Amino acid sequence: MNNVVKLNNLDPIIERYLSSVDKPSIKKTLAFEYFNNDISALDTFIASQISNKVVALDLIEPKAQMEFSF
Repeated sequence: MNNVVKLNNLDPIIERYLSSVDKPSIKKTLAFEYFNNDISALDTFIASQISNKVVALDLIEPKAQMEFSF
């Protein structure tokens, strides 16, 4: 019985890119492996995938600060 729930379903290319420390190096590697050594195509793919996954937080400002009088 498998009780693991996968919350973040990222593409393996994006996952490798985001987990890498050396971004220029991983870009060259991924472009070679998947995009026929075309770094601009990889940049377009990364931009389209990351912009779809970005979640904007809509923070709510408090109306007033709660103060206690002692």
